[in-house]
Amino acid sequence: MLKKKKVAPSAEPPSEEAIRAWLISNIASVVNLDPARIDIHQTFDNYGLDSLQAVSLSGDLENWLSREISPTVVWDYPTVEMLAQHLSKDHVNGQPAEPAIEKDAD
Repeated sequence: MLKKKKVAPSAEPPSEEAIRAWLISNIASVVNLDPARIDIHQTFDNYGLDSLQAVSLSGDLENWLSREISPTVVWDYPTVEMLAQHLSKDHVNGQPAEPAIEKDAD
């Protein structure tokens, strides 16, 4: 049985460009297209990405980014460009863009 090597999360999250490149590469692989044929402004369903593949893509993103990603993110941000922008703006300088709201201990 092969053991998967764990990758330590980097201090800085990937840039929008890195996320875009990752999305293009992974979507092209899933739908069996040359990455150069992926238009970042076309919706994922234009490439034949079905719901199972979309949920799988969000899981792969979650693993790659080492943070929780909604399984519906591909529908919420349906193009490579929109999704890359969303994921890159979700963090600023390695920290969540919006601080968590603390609940009162009352």
